[in-house]
Amino acid sequence: MEPKKLILRDELALERTKLANQRTVLAFSRTGLYLVVTAMAIFKFSKTGKYEILAWALVLIGSVVAITGIVNYFIIRKKIKKAYLNK
Repeated sequence: MEPKKLILRDELALERTKLANQRTVLAFSRTGLYLVVTAMAIFKFSKTGKYEILAWALVLIGSVVAITGIVNYFIIRKKIKKAYLNK
């Protein structure tokens, strides 16, 4: 079965949805990266090692945030294709 031709309004809505999904994955990635960079700064400038647990927690949280964003991107992309393009 061939998918129906979308009208301009629907095509534009599809493009906005795709761009929103891309912005979301970039925001998740940026946040995760900031958390990991903050942890690296704590490792670098903490002379006593007093904040090492905090730094490792930030590395873990940052990694989880970045991975969550990437997984979410692919899930939403699949839903977009299924809903709009009937694939």
